[in-house]
Amino acid sequence: MIHKIVATGIILLFLVMTVTGTGKIDENDVTSLAIAHTMGNNNNTQFQGFPEDFMGIGKTCYGYQVYPNPDLLVWFDIDYPGFLHMIGIPISSDKIAGGTWVDGVWWCCEYVPISNSNIWIIDHVTGEMTLVGASGSSEGLHGLAYDDTTRTMYACGSTNLFTIDMETGAATLVGSFGISDSVMIGIASDGYGNIYGEDLHTDSLHSIDPATGTATLVGPLGLDLNYGQDMAIDKENGICYLSAFTVHAGNEGALYTCNLTTGTTTKIGNLGSEPTQITGFAIPYRLNNPPNPPIIDGPTEGKVGVEYEYSFISEDPESDDIDYMIRWDDGYITQLFDRPSGEVVYVNHTWNERGIYTIKAKAIDAFGLESDWAYLEVSMPVNQQNSHPFLNFFTDHFPFLHQLFQYFLQQRL
Repeated sequence: MIHKIVATGIILLFLVMTVTGTGKIDENDVTSLAIAHTMGNNNNTQFQGFPEDFMGIGKTCYGYQVYPNPDLLVWFDIDYPGFLHMIGIPISSDKIAGGTWVDGVWWCCEYVPISNSNIWIIDHVTGEMTLVGASGSSEGLHGLAYDDTTRTMYACGSTNLFTIDMETGAATLVGSFGISDSVMIGIASDGYGNIYGEDLHTDSLHSIDPATGTATLVGPLGLDLNYGQDMAIDKENGICYLSAFTVHAGNEGALYTCNLTTGTTTKIGNLGSEPTQITGFAIPYRLNNPPNPPIIDGPTEGKVGVEYEYSFISEDPESDDIDYMIRWDDGYITQLFDRPSGEVVYVNHTWNERGIYTIKAKAIDAFGLESDWAYLEVSMPVNQQNSHPFLNFFTDHFPFLHQLFQYFLQQRL
């Protein structure tokens, strides 16, 4: 199919910008356009605001608008991709091709037709771009993906997988995808060490071995991909999204979900209000881990009817506030709420019957993830002064009267 971009013709990746019907806008015009939009002027339908009912419904995600002119950094609601919002004007010499999200930061690779793509960090609020460095890649880079399990950034060219040094931007070859005439146009990681890629030449989804670069077919996308694309996975729910530009309906840009088991895609909606090409696609996420089991400290022996102090401390990997659930093994439960991670909390408790008790405590973070239980065994031994069975019964079942009796006895003595 002549509209396809094969490896030898990849330089045409972004020439879709030459489509007629758009005028050139200089930087001042773009700034004025943004100000007008902020004030509610929707004459430019590409950057119309959300209907009031839509605000805050879905997650905000980010991308690089390649077409229509001019090139812009934008954000949109993932559930309503038709409403694009300008962040800023890119300063890179070439187009931004791939994007990914890492620890609250938007990372991108700059497309260069032959080799040595630049790696950038983009401020998703202001649009400020910071150059990390030249990758030195043997081919132009199209996509980025970050593996949270190994804290490794990966990049794809048409035919090869690379790792990226996040300090310098330098690329290191991992290996070939092993697909004939492949044009791996975008990659994404699911946060569990799995990497996926979309191949422009075969219109299909592949799983990619991060150790070798070998790509294994998952299934056809059911789309006719055309020119630059990108993909991202929302790591909070495992849903894969494609910011696809296709031949459908005369070069249509749209957002799709993609089934990672079959490759099947489902359209969410068009990107923008006219044919729009979005690359550098990134979805913010926050991976959450459960708190550590609490450390319990306090007396391991005591007497019935005596109050003892115990301390509990847990740390949350993301420094979320912590709730505590404490079971005293005598039918009583203590709950503590919204305690700072790493802060020692103190709780007093009294056992009213002799026996061996196991204190159980667990920590719950602000998102409901629970730690394992922690344990501390406590013994309430027989009071030698009250070794007679009747006195033991009296002590266990009437502790207040027992304490009152002890008080009068001491006063008499």
